Amino acid sequence: MTTEAHQPLAAEVERDLQRYNAAFIQANAQDDPTLMLPWMHRPVMRFGIGTTSSAATDNDVTAMYQLMIDGLKGTGYAKSTLSDFDVTILNPTTAIVRCHAVRERTDGTTVEEFDTAYLMAKPNDHWQVAALISRRPA
Repeated sequence: MTTEAHQPLAAEVERDLQRYNAAFIQANAQDDPTLMLPWMHRPVMRFGIGTTSSAATDNDVTAMYQLMIDGLKGTGYAKSTLSDFDVTILNPTTAIVRCHAVRERTDGTTVEEFDTAYLMAKPNDHWQVAALISRRPA
């Protein structure tokens, strides 16, 4: 839970996670995974359902996101919506965010829906994703 004293930092984290999400939407629309690079704190870890991967370099991050983009091709994917944020500030440069994600088609129907968590780091002027953890509903 975020304390009242941490509210400004929590708002920053949520803002930058939404900016990361906007970059993900744009990366899919343009088939350009390099758009994710400014939003990723390297090395970044990804924990999926039965899989774990890491990306230490720009090329690794690009390859990781190309796989995600390729996985959405042919689904009609148009956008992702993140909601129900729960931000925990661990220290001034580290936070954990739990939220709900919905990936939608251009017609508004759902491609997929899942809960997710992000470990966020702030090495410079904005928060970046250091780890992604997804949990599909049972």
